[in-house]
Amino acid sequence: MANQTKEKKKRSAGQIIIDIVIILVVIALLGVAGAIAYRELFPNNEPILRMTSGGGTNWEELKKTNPQTVGWLKIDGSNIDTPVVQGTDNAYYLNYNFYNQVDERGTVFLDCDFKWDPMSRNAVLYGHSVFNQNSGIHVMFDDLHNYVDDPKFYAGHKIIHYNLPPERGGNADYEIFSVLRVESWMDYRRPDFSNEAEFMAYYDNIRKNSVIDTGVSVAPGDQILTLSTCTEEVEFEDGRLAIVARRMN
Repeated sequence: MANQTKEKKKRSAGQIIIDIVIILVVIALLGVAGAIAYRELFPNNEPILRMTSGGGTNWEELKKTNPQTVGWLKIDGSNIDTPVVQGTDNAYYLNYNFYNQVDERGTVFLDCDFKWDPMSRNAVLYGHSVFNQNSGIHVMFDDLHNYVDDPKFYAGHKIIHYNLPPERGGNADYEIFSVLRVESWMDYRRPDFSNEAEFMAYYDNIRKNSVIDTGVSVAPGDQILTLSTCTEEVEFEDGRLAIVARRMN
């Protein structure tokens, strides 16, 4: 009788340990699921980054968080709504977030060769998309692929809002004139030009190589905005997708 009681106690203690292990595993799985859901809902653009005041961007607060903040990028009706930074190279922000923490999603950043005074003609912004993320987590430039994958997407998303602090030019809207799918070595990221003839020849060629016909032309004196991300179509060795737009007067 005493032996049976001991056996029951042993089984009871063993069951408790098993139950505790199961509970811990469930909690861990719920934590992982919650983290994935959070990252899906707020892909490298956490709510704290939506710092607005009176309908405008709160540059002071953004620069307190990251002094390298230079702008804010938004395309209405898309997932693209994010601060823009500019580092001293074009590598750091591929793997670091807005808070300078290691993050595979990176941060949308302006090409380090862009000059502010005098201002370069072509502002190239880089960002990751899901096509080059092993995790499969959606990131800020995912929706750029819709310009190629969805024929109707361009019609409803022709305008890009690229806002700068007042001392750097203020708010501006850009109209998309070209959607490029090219190899990484193609020269679509040139920041400046020696004269207007060179500028016009360069961007006329980019417009003609667009995968969709936007009907939008480029004029002398235009300021250009380029959004660049990776793409992995099989026909490219090292593919890039670039959305190129002209500043609207």
